[in-house]
Amino acid sequence: EKNIVDDDRFTFVRSNFRYIKNWMRYYEVDKIDGLLADLGVSSHHLDDENRGFSFRYEAPLDMRMNKRAGQTAADILNNYSEEQIADILYIYGELKNARRIASAIVKSRQSKRVETTGDLLNATTGLFAKEREKKEMAKLFQALRIEVNDEMKALERFMPMAVKSLAHG
Repeated sequence: EKNIVDDDRFTFVRSNFRYIKNWMRYYEVDKIDGLLADLGVSSHHLDDENRGFSFRYEAPLDMRMNKRAGQTAADILNNYSEEQIADILYIYGELKNARRIASAIVKSRQSKRVETTGDLLNATTGLFAKEREKKEMAKLFQALRIEVNDEMKALERFMPMAVKSLAHG
């Protein structure tokens, strides 16, 4: 059985999908017949206890998919305004009590920077009902990951380029 990666009808590109046009120029391709983009976070990110993607492990709040790029989740939590944090949590995490959570984070950072997953958990203690705590914390971490990696802007940039890149028919 032939491996799809070895099929000349298929080109695997290991890069952020927002750069599709750059890669098409690199491969000297004008149009494509199809496209698969991996839009999700993978378990290897979540299971890496040193990256700060999960509240299951005590770790630095990093959450960058590319560890050489941009700001970390700790940077966001320590530098964004309370309103900016609340907006991120509400829009990307769909957390109904986003304002209360943002307020607790800002209050916590006044005495000590929020640097680790444990710091964030301590700052938000008591803000979630026990029976929903894990689901709500997952939403909180999701919201931070989306902001850290600029995932929405990447999609906004990618989608029109993807459509324009497709061959007619």
